[in-house]
Amino acid sequence: MEKLMALYGISSPSGREGKMAKFIIEELKKMEIPFRQDRYGNIYAVKGNRESYPCVVAHMDEVHRRKTGSYAAHLVADSMIVGYDHKRKRMTGIGADDKNGIWICLKCLEDCKTVKCAFFVQEEVGCIGSSHADMSFFSDCRFVIQCDRKGNGDMVTQINGMKLCSNEFISAIDFRKYGYKPAQGLNTDVAALKRNGLEVSCINLSCGYYEPHTDNEYTVVADLCKCYRFVRHIICCHKGTSMHIPEAGKKTFPGYYELFGLTGYSEEDYIRLSEEKYMGHAKTTKTSSKNKF
Repeated sequence: MEKLMALYGISSPSGREGKMAKFIIEELKKMEIPFRQDRYGNIYAVKGNRESYPCVVAHMDEVHRRKTGSYAAHLVADSMIVGYDHKRKRMTGIGADDKNGIWICLKCLEDCKTVKCAFFVQEEVGCIGSSHADMSFFSDCRFVIQCDRKGNGDMVTQINGMKLCSNEFISAIDFRKYGYKPAQGLNTDVAALKRNGLEVSCINLSCGYYEPHTDNEYTVVADLCKCYRFVRHIICCHKGTSMHIPEAGKKTFPGYYELFGLTGYSEEDYIRLSEEKYMGHAKTTKTSSKNKF
């Protein structure tokens, strides 16, 4: 857990991810893994030399803006990690959204023989980094996994009414064995990649953090490790490319933080609004098609 605790100690608010990027780059250099950084600040790493690659992505920014140097992350009872501001004597967020995802990416790069990883900037303010991603990086990817979901059992397969993956991919990865179930989720980087035209299956997994974007945020270590085991399972067992063509004509729905800001966490309202938007768009499209003839 040393690397995870180090990640929690890095301040990386949206637009100021430099310290986090530096940490990731130093880790990649230690592992002698080739990488590059684009002009937006996104980092792309490739391990191995194959015709196709599994791919895992994460975002480098967090919503927390620490104003004192007395913050530290603490492991409690060998099971939970919390943040505490010793000067103010209160709990504070640890940025597990999405430092847990970064940790999983680095573990995959360390443990897997062949894998691609991308680390995006400014996800929390509208998926800016992934919206401007170099899509050629994903041209030889079999699938893309993101670990940027609260809890311990959601496998997000649909965002804003937009499907992220094929039914065949869902059936092939044995998700029930690892305690996951299909779910609808909030806007994040894999949705931006699909809107950019990514033609392989994507999912977003719960990775053990709870109460994100609040001072009470915490990580359950066992749930984070379960997510990593599931990711490793998919990488090891799914050797084929899972094609999934993004839906044409899908209108972009505003991101969660564009609607509710960086505080509050009304996921239920967001999903309800996105479904209403999707159903309204589908109804309009159907009516227009009828009128056309």
